[in-house]
Amino acid sequence: MKTLKVMHWVGLFMFIIGVLAYLFTDMALVISGMVLVSSLIGLGLVMMSPFPIVIFIQWAREQDKKRDEPI
Repeated sequence: MKTLKVMHWVGLFMFIIGVLAYLFTDMALVISGMVLVSSLIGLGLVMMSPFPIVIFIQWAREQDKKRDEPI
C-alpha cells in the first residue's frame, strides 16, 4: 500500500512537471522535447492510476465485512 502511495505521488509530480514543461517552455517544439514531455505526462498518469483502484477495493471489502457482521 505504501509503495502504491509513493508511486501515486511520484506520478502526480511527473504529470505536473510534464504539463508545466508543455505550457511554459518551448521544449515541446523539438522532437526530443516532445518525447520528454509526452513521456513525463504518460508515465505520470500510468503511475498514478492504480492507487485509487486499490483504495476502492479496500473500501468495498470493508463494506462487505460490515454487512456480514451480526447486529
